[in-house]
Amino acid sequence: MSEKKRYRTWTVAQKLEIVLAGLRGEISVAGICREHQISETLFYTWREKLLQGGSERLSGKEERTELVELRKRVRDLERALRRKTCGLEILGGGFRTWE
Repeated sequence: MSEKKRYRTWTVAQKLEIVLAGLRGEISVAGICREHQISETLFYTWREKLLQGGSERLSGKEERTELVELRKRVRDLERALRRKTCGLEILGGGFRTWE
């Protein structure tokens, strides 16, 4: 019987600390990965996620406005769908009593 492999879990703070250490450049990425016993691939994945999230937060006002407008549009369409569904349920009940 083989034992089930247990994976370590990292908190957000730990991931952030590791990635920021790599971005500072005081120690090589390979050194940081050895120190924390992680693969370089995992380090670069975390780094890309951090940079992507930061770019989203720093995006211009126009991009944020577009997102707000899209969310409003989705909300309006969901309301319209609820109204139509409710109307069909009412009509369906009326037809059943008529028969």
